[in-house]
Amino acid sequence: MAYVSSMTYTNEAQFLEAVQQARSAQIVRENARAAALAKKAASFQNIFQNSMNQYKASGPVQSPVTSEALDGFFQKAAETYGISIDLLRAVAKQESGFQTDVVSSAGAIGVMQLMPSTASYLGVSDPYNAEENIMGGARLLSELLNRYNGDISLTLAAYNAGSGAVDKYGTIPPYEETQNFVSKIKASLGM
Repeated sequence: MAYVSSMTYTNEAQFLEAVQQARSAQIVRENARAAALAKKAASFQNIFQNSMNQYKASGPVQSPVTSEALDGFFQKAAETYGISIDLLRAVAKQESGFQTDVVSSAGAIGVMQLMPSTASYLGVSDPYNAEENIMGGARLLSELLNRYNGDISLTLAAYNAGSGAVDKYGTIPPYEETQNFVSKIKASLGM
């Protein structure tokens, strides 16, 4: 608000009028600023909506993956890495519900919920590609099974919480999410 001093006015009425004019001017400036911001916001919304419409019109980036195709990917991965197809499916079901385009709040991607750094380490160039994702998850499970001498509990715990956490505790880490992950998968495998 503009500075108004009572010393420049001859009476209280003039001073109060000047204060009111200063307040009115401030309200006009605030309204103008709000209108400008609203215009910018509307412009952004229009640009965003147009971009989304163009994206939707271009169709999906990849065609939907059928359950038969997923079965083939699981079979190929199990054979390639010498691990149980049932284990692969159980992990995929628990991790993503077999969704190929899901991203967790932590940033894990795809059917086997690979973190970007893990996907890169495993040679998965497109973690949204179901075949690559499943092959990467199978490779990781195979490596973990070897590291933990076939101990399925430690393998699953390391898949969920990382090898560092398993190595730190020497067992399934005391994380509720990891403990639930291990027990649910083992139960689905009949263990």
